[in-house]
Amino acid sequence: MDPGSGEQLTPEVFDSIRATITSGDYDGRSGFVSSHWHTADELRHEFQMSGFRDVEVFGIEGPAWATLDAYGEEAFEQHRDVTLECARLVEQDPLLMHASAHLLAVGVA
Repeated sequence: MDPGSGEQLTPEVFDSIRATITSGDYDGRSGFVSSHWHTADELRHEFQMSGFRDVEVFGIEGPAWATLDAYGEEAFEQHRDVTLECARLVEQDPLLMHASAHLLAVGVA
């Protein structure tokens, strides 16, 4: 769950969030392992450097992904379709794809 919908968004976590946004390096403070979170450009570049061509990157969940977590399993069916439609609308928008929790890169080998 993200800090905003999980009621963990407090002034104490702002430095961690700011560092993650700036560098991509996440410190593991809010319940996930320490990791590097790629930007779409970083992921695209890594695929291209690995020999893939025609690389496209997609934001998987879209900006409303936390809605499903916030409402819980009992409301999943009610909110699923609109959440998926929102994700599809912005899955390749260069400004909004980063609002997804996961990115997907595809390319031709």
